[in-house]
Amino acid sequence: MQLDVHPKKVRAAIVLVTLALCAFFLAKGVTSWAAAKWLPASLPSAKAGADSATAGVDTSKGARPPDPHDILARNIFDPTTGSLWPPKEPDAPKAGGPEDKPPAPPALAPGEMPPGCEGQARLVATIFSPRLPEWSFASVAVGTTSPLLYRIGNQVDGKQVDSVYPEAVFLKTANGALCSLTMFRPPPPPKGAAPAAAPAPPPDPSGASGSSLSEAELDQNIHAVSETKYTVQRGFLDKVLTNQAELMRAARVVPHEENGHVVGVKLYGIRRTSLLGKLGLQNGDLLRTINGFDMSAPDTALEAYAKLRTASNLAVSVVRRGSAVTMEYQVGNN
Repeated sequence: MQLDVHPKKVRAAIVLVTLALCAFFLAKGVTSWAAAKWLPASLPSAKAGADSATAGVDTSKGARPPDPHDILARNIFDPTTGSLWPPKEPDAPKAGGPEDKPPAPPALAPGEMPPGCEGQARLVATIFSPRLPEWSFASVAVGTTSPLLYRIGNQVDGKQVDSVYPEAVFLKTANGALCSLTMFRPPPPPKGAAPAAAPAPPPDPSGASGSSLSEAELDQNIHAVSETKYTVQRGFLDKVLTNQAELMRAARVVPHEENGHVVGVKLYGIRRTSLLGKLGLQNGDLLRTINGFDMSAPDTALEAYAKLRTASNLAVSVVRRGSAVTMEYQVGNN
């Protein structure tokens, strides 16, 4: 039997077979070259231990990626400390339990008063803001020094002001425990001693309870030049600023908010015969600035108070029944 094969078909088959063989050998050569270039000569053994990770591995330059453990082991940035790899085991706890730490202060029950604070600090007066605690102030005297104003976070007598209330201030000691300073509660008597009777308050020369300044003394030292201008004697101003309890009793101070921001403080409880009444201030006045110090922040309010003692002229900006009013005070020498 004779096959009739066309010569063109034979030539096409030979070309296809030749191309296939070339492609096979070319692919095999490329694969071998890539394996020799990037793969190590042999795989590491699976033995346990630090040496098994590099056993049988080609360590020539560029044969494998750098090991970060080598950098930690050498610790070239701190030769004093030495090797950082392998990591050291943590020190075993001392016999008897974990490291000694001061015991956590006991938590107070709701409404429970902390024990009285030790030391020479005594509470003179407070300004309490229930909605904005940062606007609460405490007048505290330490020893025989004049009382100063403090707010939450300030340090007084080696303790930190934790919270301010109408008749008490809580201070935080170094170990986190709370203690209290109170105005109208006498300190607890020593154990075994009978509680002493509270002394009777001294008579008020003005006849009005809660004030140590008589109306005659106010009239003698405060003179109205007009409805918005007054003169105040220096010695009297120093006396008022030193007696912070008297100053805080003169009115009820409430931070005033507009659109969610404090814009000043409102004054309530002012009587015409009281200190602030004699100075021309009225119930509902919104105090905005004192000598340019903005009353919208507790820090600037304290700064303004500190400047009052040395100022010779005071300009107090208030909003009264929707209208801006500037009260001017000239401080004269006695």
